[in-house]
Amino acid sequence: MQKSKRKELGLSCMLNTEVGALLAVIRRPPESNPGFYHLHEESCDASILQSLKSLRALLFNPQQEWRMVDPSVYLAPFLDVIQSDDIPAAATALALQSILKILRLGIFDEKTPGAKDVINSAVTAITGCRLEKTNPIAEDAVMMRILQVLTAIMRHRCSFLLTDHSTCTVVNTCFQVVQQSASRGDLLQRSARYTMYELIQIIYSRLPDIEVKDWENSESDTEDNNMDSGYGIRSAIDIFHFLCSLLNVVDIMETDGLTVQIADENTQVFALYLINSAIELSEDSIGKHPKLLRMIQDDLFHHLIHYGASSSPLVLSMICSTVLNVYHFLRRSIRLQLEAFFSFVLFKVATPGSPLQLQEVAVEAIINFCRQPTFVIELYVNYDCDPTFRNVFEETGKLLCKYAFPTGGISTSIQLQAFEGLSIIFHYIADNIDKEDDSSPSGPYPVEITGYRPFWEEKPKEEDMEAWVDYLRIRKVQKRKILIAGSHFNRDEKKGLEYLKISQLISEPPDPKAYAYFFRYTPKLDKTVIGNYLGDPDAFHLQVLKEFTETFEFAGMVLDTALRTYLETFSYRENLKRYRGFLKHSRTNSTTSNPRIFSQARMQS
Repeated sequence: MQKSKRKELGLSCMLNTEVGALLAVIRRPPESNPGFYHLHEESCDASILQSLKSLRALLFNPQQEWRMVDPSVYLAPFLDVIQSDDIPAAATALALQSILKILRLGIFDEKTPGAKDVINSAVTAITGCRLEKTNPIAEDAVMMRILQVLTAIMRHRCSFLLTDHSTCTVVNTCFQVVQQSASRGDLLQRSARYTMYELIQIIYSRLPDIEVKDWENSESDTEDNNMDSGYGIRSAIDIFHFLCSLLNVVDIMETDGLTVQIADENTQVFALYLINSAIELSEDSIGKHPKLLRMIQDDLFHHLIHYGASSSPLVLSMICSTVLNVYHFLRRSIRLQLEAFFSFVLFKVATPGSPLQLQEVAVEAIINFCRQPTFVIELYVNYDCDPTFRNVFEETGKLLCKYAFPTGGISTSIQLQAFEGLSIIFHYIADNIDKEDDSSPSGPYPVEITGYRPFWEEKPKEEDMEAWVDYLRIRKVQKRKILIAGSHFNRDEKKGLEYLKISQLISEPPDPKAYAYFFRYTPKLDKTVIGNYLGDPDAFHLQVLKEFTETFEFAGMVLDTALRTYLETFSYRENLKRYRGFLKHSRTNSTTSNPRIFSQARMQS
């Protein structure tokens, strides 16, 4: 007998064994009355038994190779058993075991006729498995089998034929087992969490091979109608959104008649572990998909910053690791988010008023960032040399110096960490100055602004490194003078604007755009003084108001969000008559950048 025929016969014998074992379990008398035997055609769906018997009759008479037989022929009877209400838990577990064996043996592949339909049908049947309420041990055994089969489906050669809906259903079912197992044995919960981790690995390791679709660039949530390519970015987006939502899971506790919401630490750590895995496996490709990128910039960082400053050391450590991973792969896309994370989490936690363990975690996180090869330089260039951002590099150095300062007693662990962080920063600075082949003078480098140049315009890095460095030096001086002007402006509006002219930050005649950018981006300006200036009916002031409004990007915003964002940048309470002028220019810019904004507002109302 040829080897191929022996293999085909072996598969037939395997299927026959599985069918026979399943029929035997179904026919087995109930444990409550072992001496009583009755035909299960009376208590069990007759069609299920008939389908199993029909399959058994066909097993040794296949018309072609098993690889070319529609898999539904030999999988459908087992799937029917799983979905039946009348089947005992032991038979359900055995049917799941049979499906697991068929999947692992690879009887069918992506070229098998009907493979796409049957693998999606298998997901539907398994995730809709009916459990007979017998005893917790039997139920746990069935759920363990469900986890194993779902993992086998996602690892199968035909898994790429799964639809996005089926893929999301698999992940959702696995998470349901994680939740249900919380009140059961620890082994089931650990298995469910590990399965969830495996599923995330499988799904997001495929992301680098998925092409960017046109619909991803739109603001709508319309799905890709092309289902022939199987699961892809749509399921990756939905699953990532689900993982982000887990960070917001809270426990509701009542104390002294008051309802208090406390973040669920276990769920947060689990979610952060999965999010980290998704980011690590997706690598740079996660930033090539606009919807995924926006979700990281908005949803993910919102939760990370919100919970980072008030979490436990374990959660904070996981949050810092997540941000570091995001920075590694998406550093060009999270400039604003990284500044917010340093400002509202790391700098806030690393203060003497915080618990010592949290301070140590924050300092460790800062040092881990500084260990990245180009982070120190990027920090200085992107933040300290940009008038629209705070001096993150300078504040980082001050923070480490404060912690490293000797107190006269025994050095603490956090002091040693701060010393290490400072040495790392000095190391990277030293590596970029005083080169042996560099003839330029060392020491202080005086910089003077000899003429007006727009301080808000970004200049891309050019091939001429010297020109780019000179640009950064001037930009740093401009930022320092802008902050001084802001301090004068809060005390006396005229003195502040006059200082801008003296510092060559405003052209002659004055440029309304320079005033607008000064009001829009200079930190800690008095909002009431800004509102009084912008509300002045003078023609030049109105031109400044117009330029100020055009600094906002209202595309994709609904009306109330756009107005709230606009009106939060100044105060108009002292003169409410000026409110009409603000709304006029806000409405003009809103309708220009987002023509449908008013129709959206009507629809929402």
